[in-house]
Amino acid sequence: MKKETVFWILLCFFSFLFSVWLMVHTFSYNTTTGSMLIASKAWSDFGAHIPLIRSFSLGNNWPPEYPLFPGAPIRYHFLFYFLVGMLEKAGIRIDWALNIPSIIGFAGLCIGIALIAQKLFRDKRITVLSILFFLFNGSFSWMRFFAAHTPSWHSLRDIVKNTTFPSFAPWGEGDISAFWNLNIYTNQRHLGAAFAFALLFIGILLWIEKKPWKQQVLYIFPEAAILILLPYFHQPILIILALFMICYFLLFPKLRGPLLLIGGIDILYIIPQILPLMAGPKTVHWEPGYLLSPPFTPLRVMWYWIQNIGLHFFLIPVGWLLAPKHVKKIMSPLLLLFLIPNLFQFSIEMAANHKFFNFYLIIGNMLSAYTLILLWTQKWKEKLLGCMTKILVLVCGVFLVLSGIIDFFPIANDPYMELVDIPNNEVATWIRDHTPPDAVILNSSYFFHPASIAGRKILLGWPYFPWSAGYNTNTRSKDMATLYETKETSLFCRLIQKYHISYITYQTPADISDIQFSMENLASHTTRIYNDMAYSIWIPLCEQ
Repeated sequence: MKKETVFWILLCFFSFLFSVWLMVHTFSYNTTTGSMLIASKAWSDFGAHIPLIRSFSLGNNWPPEYPLFPGAPIRYHFLFYFLVGMLEKAGIRIDWALNIPSIIGFAGLCIGIALIAQKLFRDKRITVLSILFFLFNGSFSWMRFFAAHTPSWHSLRDIVKNTTFPSFAPWGEGDISAFWNLNIYTNQRHLGAAFAFALLFIGILLWIEKKPWKQQVLYIFPEAAILILLPYFHQPILIILALFMICYFLLFPKLRGPLLLIGGIDILYIIPQILPLMAGPKTVHWEPGYLLSPPFTPLRVMWYWIQNIGLHFFLIPVGWLLAPKHVKKIMSPLLLLFLIPNLFQFSIEMAANHKFFNFYLIIGNMLSAYTLILLWTQKWKEKLLGCMTKILVLVCGVFLVLSGIIDFFPIANDPYMELVDIPNNEVATWIRDHTPPDAVILNSSYFFHPASIAGRKILLGWPYFPWSAGYNTNTRSKDMATLYETKETSLFCRLIQKYHISYITYQTPADISDIQFSMENLASHTTRIYNDMAYSIWIPLCEQ
């Protein structure tokens, strides 16, 4: 067997093996207790994913609505979780229904990185380093780790036993954000697959660039299909690929015809998809600084990004300057990919801009790897200079993966939290068996409500989730409180009809601190149909 074949077999095997471990380790199932096992660091994000999956597998959510904010067209890119829901509906247990596409997506991303790096630089060392730099981030979070764990002979033990991320801004202290470690892919399961699609799109363009028109035409429809999926699969990737298409249209004359056709086809399909999204808040606006607070002095901005992407801040532009002319043209969108999310906000939450920077690093890491290998292989007249250069490369290599290695162990050491599933979850089982699949339920708790586990829509889930998708949670929060607190049956029924609520839950102890739950008020305009130690379920005495 040729060495080339062996290399790619081993690379693909490693990619899938690592992906299997990463996804299964963070989400699995306890068949003894009938519970989903969710890694504690993924618990919060899965509070949105599980209701969305179950709304497709156990509920009736078509046309799609956000199950944590029903009554309006969905604004969240739901297609990945729709696929997971259909897999569960087909009989695959929920952990494998989610893990299988997650594994394929993340492994596909790793392989895509390798294929593009190999095509650009034709050096397996650069290819391997590109994957390593992707898996193990180069931020300066190692500085925060060693500030808390004084370097000593026990440092290796401290790293291996570590259970917390040293840096987790904007939800933790410091400037280094939470978006560079692997946690972003275990929590946002659709992200790896979305990036893999983006690399596939770019890879096909590079493949057909020098081919005759007759061969290019064959790839136009697969390319168009990728873009057509993205508004429902992952909206920010559509913007990223639009930047690449514009740059390649200007820089590669032979791609102009295919790009015009791809763009023309996609405009016809994409505009009807994004029109419902335009009904939401206008979130795209000038907002310089990303997550950095003013003042935006050049040195402060530079230090912010040095902390966040480490030596890549220097190696990526150096690699671009040293790269061959053709590679320069291919990598040219990186400048826009870095500058634009530093200047504009693309969603209601500025932190969501991290996808642009993640993809910037996925591609830019290849230039960092190229720079290091170029220095390593450089022939120097002075042996001492050559030796010092190699030492410098090794030191840079260590600091480009050190934070990623430190960040790996909080994921590896993360304990599970159990979410009792149907049929062991009696309330969720009752809701599944006794309510229609499209029912809307007034919920007395936000997180992993039994109705969500049963695939039913709840009036308002944890407000951060629908708020970040662009929904008006303030009005609904007030109406939700009114429904539980009011003594006026007319007001109660008016809100019940407004939101098409069919069932109401009440629990002891109360789970939402800013609502004054009243059993007496609720009983005055409802009838109880289910009761256990913690939950009771009621139906409103209102004409729908």
